[in-house]
Amino acid sequence: MTTSHSKCKVFSTRNVLSLLVFCGFTMFMAYQWRSELRVFHIYINGSSLTFTPPPPAMLSTDQIAKTATIAPTRLLASPVFPTGNIHTTTSTQPVLTTSRPVQAVCKNHFREEYLKKQNYLCSRPLGRLGNVMFVYASSYGIATYNNRTLIMDTGFMLTNYFNLNVQLVDDFECVIKGTKGLGPRQACAFDESLMHIAKGENVCLGSYLQSYKYFEHVQDPIKKQFTFKKDINDKAVDIINGAINTFHKRNATVKDTRPVLVGVHVRRGDMVKHKFGYAVATPDYLGNASKYYRDKYPNTLFIVCSNGMTWTKKHFVGDDVFYVEGNTFDVDLAVLVNCDHSLTTVGSFSWWAGFLAGGEVVYYQWPAVEKSGLRRHFSADYTDFFPPRWIGMK
Repeated sequence: MTTSHSKCKVFSTRNVLSLLVFCGFTMFMAYQWRSELRVFHIYINGSSLTFTPPPPAMLSTDQIAKTATIAPTRLLASPVFPTGNIHTTTSTQPVLTTSRPVQAVCKNHFREEYLKKQNYLCSRPLGRLGNVMFVYASSYGIATYNNRTLIMDTGFMLTNYFNLNVQLVDDFECVIKGTKGLGPRQACAFDESLMHIAKGENVCLGSYLQSYKYFEHVQDPIKKQFTFKKDINDKAVDIINGAINTFHKRNATVKDTRPVLVGVHVRRGDMVKHKFGYAVATPDYLGNASKYYRDKYPNTLFIVCSNGMTWTKKHFVGDDVFYVEGNTFDVDLAVLVNCDHSLTTVGSFSWWAGFLAGGEVVYYQWPAVEKSGLRRHFSADYTDFFPPRWIGMK
């Protein structure tokens, strides 16, 4: 029998206040994570503050965008987030969802082989050029390590710029329907579990996979595949030759000497004062990094690309500086890759410029604000993101 005295204990002022505090804290944390994930979505894809997916990066401009999304096995319980974004817990969720029905019978008969073989690894990257290059390189490395065949959509954007060693599939969304999804715990850190995928079923990778450790064992094949197509590379070489000619006109004493080319990429734009915790490179860093190269290579020519050129021209100056403007992003990257060494700032575009150029790489040592949402997606000392031979400065 329940007494009035026990009821009073259950609904005591202390218990009610505890319940209200708990509910308030829960709502606050849910709001904080929701805001954090939304901001990270903008940081990666440059889209608006909505939860609608950006145009899939694997599609060329003359193709119809597909709207299917894959939810990796490691998902945040809330909110539901579009394909390819960051997941930091290990709770299991449905592996494939679509925003519209997928036809029951695929146009591509490869679907039958796909289901029969059960040894494929598919990938559906989102994001800009640098992000997509990371996803491809990591997917290729993971597939190779697990002795799987990598497949991607025929409209995959990187095929516009590179000759890739990947099996391209028509009617991709229908072919991979029902495939189990996998993703890392952190976007910019290495997840060892992805290198040991269980056999006997097809899997599809999500998230950004931004760690060189996923493809460290296949660096040479990746660099070979990320060789720009001839028309893009020719434009880049013409720009570099023009820069060298300008340099010789400014410095008559070294007219017959080829300068040491240092490719400089300064990322600013939407990352300036970014709420998610992106720390853009400072004028002090640019001064320290350029001094390093000037001291080591007296005959240095800095070739600069930036999405914030007005700011860059104020803080990176000299007769040994040449600014590259008015080109598409693929040509800019090809220019940087054709240099001898690299001075990078922040972002995946900078990272790939340094990695593919192959010489010395100086990087901004603190690319994320401490205790920020972005910082949590890197390893503790950033060593999963920056190769050990690179030189960090601040």
